[in-house]
Amino acid sequence: MSVFTIDILLSIGCTAIGLACGWFLFGNHPLSPIRQLASSVDSLLNHLREQREAKSAQQPVAPIAIPALESVSVEAKPETGDDAIANITQKELRKLLEQVHELTESVRSDVGEHTDRMARINEGLAARSTDANSVTDAISQLIDANKSLGDRLNQAEMRLLEQSQIIQSQTVEARTDALTGLPNRRVFDHEMSRRMQEFQRSRRPTSLIMLDIDHFKKFNDTYGHIAGDEVLKHAARTLERVASTIGGAAIRFGGEEFAMILPGSNIFDSQIAAARVVRAIASMEIVFEGKLLQVTTSVGVAEFGRSDDEANLLKRADSALYAAKNAGRNRAYWNDGEKSRPVLSETQRADEAPVETPPAEEKRAFVSQAEEFRGDIHRRLHQFKRDSLPISLILLGVDRYDDFVANNGKGVVKAFNDTLERMLIAAMRDMDHVGRIAEGRYGILLPSASINRAAAVSDRLRKAVERFKIRKDDDVRQFTISCGVTEALSGDGLDHLFLRAEAALGKAIEAQGNRVALCGSEMEIDSPILIRTSPAAERSEPNTAPASR
Repeated sequence: MSVFTIDILLSIGCTAIGLACGWFLFGNHPLSPIRQLASSVDSLLNHLREQREAKSAQQPVAPIAIPALESVSVEAKPETGDDAIANITQKELRKLLEQVHELTESVRSDVGEHTDRMARINEGLAARSTDANSVTDAISQLIDANKSLGDRLNQAEMRLLEQSQIIQSQTVEARTDALTGLPNRRVFDHEMSRRMQEFQRSRRPTSLIMLDIDHFKKFNDTYGHIAGDEVLKHAARTLERVASTIGGAAIRFGGEEFAMILPGSNIFDSQIAAARVVRAIASMEIVFEGKLLQVTTSVGVAEFGRSDDEANLLKRADSALYAAKNAGRNRAYWNDGEKSRPVLSETQRADEAPVETPPAEEKRAFVSQAEEFRGDIHRRLHQFKRDSLPISLILLGVDRYDDFVANNGKGVVKAFNDTLERMLIAAMRDMDHVGRIAEGRYGILLPSASINRAAAVSDRLRKAVERFKIRKDDDVRQFTISCGVTEALSGDGLDHLFLRAEAALGKAIEAQGNRVALCGSEMEIDSPILIRTSPAAERSEPNTAPASR
């Protein structure tokens, strides 16, 4: 094959490759970037049109999906409602779309012109002689033509990138609160729907915290709206910081109201987060025009339940929020589906006015039998119905107690039981009541204690027993306990209270023991909540078998 033939084939090959690339990038190919961008803008326009129609019909619209902008992380920067939609007008987007179409037609024209030029060069090559000058001239023309098309494609790429960035920027703005930089109401609705579907599919817990700044209207009237904006921006940064520590998302719900969505957090964890929020907002120091400004917040908490949808969960969190306001503000309440109850931090407990409690009782120096213990619970429930003071019940079981009894003599078993009972009595207040329900199982009645307080008491007992050892000959025997915790609810009888406590204890034992579980309502009987323990406790295997010293 001659050199001339090779040159001709090489030129034709380069031309074909250039045409194919141009057609793929900017022609009618379905994967063309321009066609994908135009399709994305069409999707955005259609969404806005549907939203406008849905708004007039008071119907919610599904969240937008933009296929060509999948790489844009818009979920990380959410938004509010209708005021954010103003950032993207249909007129602006139609203008962008027209520009993209003009760019498409321009590049198609360039590709067509390039094709004609290649055809003319090929015709010239076929008619010319085989001298070196002719071949060199033809190759130079090919290089010039491809360079010209490359320059045009580079220009088109830059213009396309600019249009893409404009659309990307406006899409993010439509999901972000302009003042605080937090995700807005549109993202809240989308995220709640997503978490609800996840909960229905996998039962993964998700909690919602709603809060707003106390007396914010009065604050604005006193210091002005600019000072109020500064407070909202500081509050947003504080909430973002708290949310980031527990894997949640802080959102501006509207006005002075904020939300935190906590995927993977049960009601116990979210109450801890709510208490942190109350403390963090109260400790903010905002210097504005030489003045030190401080605010407080009221917080409501709820967790997805089996019968909840997004609207019902929001309603329960709002109910808890208003309960916190009615109780004096600067505090958090949680809702169990039936009633809103206080979430108090240690600082808040100290600040609270003393709660009226039953007359002081002489501390019991012994553990009651089951019948007397149940009778006292029955009496306390009557008091609860009259004055609504909280009552909590702990059921405590020694892990693998039957194995321990089977492998040890009566003297060792009695010594262990006596020591454990003395430990329980020493740890209780005067008004508390410890009863022996069965061998290796005890009940602890805590009048005027919330379920959270009872959970904290249970965990302290668990850690204390974990350190307790009995020495026999050359062996050291270690023990662990499991605890189930519940709280009296409106309309409760003795059986209801014990049923929930038994369910919680069963959950703790099922988790291999040495754990504390809560059952705060009837709807949690099938799935009580295990509270988090220290890493050391989670690693330790509950064991009553002899261990070498």
